[in-house]
Amino acid sequence: MKNQTNLTFIQLTFFIIQTQIGVGVLGMPFSVFSVSKGDAWISVLLAGIVVQLLITTLWVLGRRFPAKSLFQYSIQLVGKAGGTCINMSYVFYGMLVTSLILMYSTAIIKTWVLTLTPKWIIMFLLMGTAVYLGRELLSDICNVYVMVSGLIFFLILISVVVLIVYPVDWRYLLPIGHSGAINIFKGIKEAYFSMLGFELLLFLFPYFQHNGERSVLFSASMANLFVTLTYTFLTIVSLITFSPEELVIVPQPVLYYVKSLYLQVVERIDLVFVSLWVVSVITSLTSYLFLSTEGIAHTFKRIKRSVITISIGSLSFIIALFPNKEAEMELYNKWVINTSYLFILVIPLLLLSISFVFKKKERGKSA
Repeated sequence: MKNQTNLTFIQLTFFIIQTQIGVGVLGMPFSVFSVSKGDAWISVLLAGIVVQLLITTLWVLGRRFPAKSLFQYSIQLVGKAGGTCINMSYVFYGMLVTSLILMYSTAIIKTWVLTLTPKWIIMFLLMGTAVYLGRELLSDICNVYVMVSGLIFFLILISVVVLIVYPVDWRYLLPIGHSGAINIFKGIKEAYFSMLGFELLLFLFPYFQHNGERSVLFSASMANLFVTLTYTFLTIVSLITFSPEELVIVPQPVLYYVKSLYLQVVERIDLVFVSLWVVSVITSLTSYLFLSTEGIAHTFKRIKRSVITISIGSLSFIIALFPNKEAEMELYNKWVINTSYLFILVIPLLLLSISFVFKKKERGKSA
């Protein structure tokens, strides 16, 4: 970490943004609408508030050990055996999420662009690019994330054009709250998965703590605010573009309303949209590869990072090959979401409680 002290809070902001915005940007409006109906946008906003509370909790834990990541202070809090078990479980979690992102993004690419291409080739190209980037230092990864983040604004711009030129109907949002509080809160869970990525703050904190602890919280909060507003905007555009009867049968509403655009310069703008979206998929894959690589690197210090990243990427690639049917992918998706609560809420709260009860913390020490 000492050779990366030039990392800035802006790089942290874009790292979290690029991790959070991925596969979910296309299908989240559909999944949330299936539960919350016309109030789906409210569920997305509330999900952003829940994520902000979780970010604050992770920040409180991280600031007690500002020069260390969870892979280091877990051993200090629960012992070598318990800490190693926690560390390896996070490595496994990173692999699971990487595989999930890979299989869903491949399914979308195969449906919209490369219909005749075997899925393993698409997966290999996506994973190969992510591994190539993921084996670099965090500073290099952050620089790439900052550079490609402009593409996200282009994706938003396309949606703004749809909002202007397409015959939308704002009445589809009314009456506000008609789906009921229970369904709105259920929709939070559907939106939650698309916002995953903020949990990497547990491992990024020591790289950016030299900017100040409050700066770390500010960066993560700004990233979450941007992602929440972006997802809310895309959800609203989807809701007012399609009728409730249409939205039920449109699995990727963002792609469908982009496809409806007619521009004389570009015949299939949805293909351009997918091409830009693939970059966000690769950055999400890279972030979770970084998570797993960090865990192995801290546990087995003699293994080269490049070897670790290639190994993790290969295992994630193999896992992603197994689910062939949509039902199998949905089952895997639900299992990963339920498992994520353990790593985002249960374990951090457990470690935070132990640090307070036994008054364990470190400040100002180098990693």
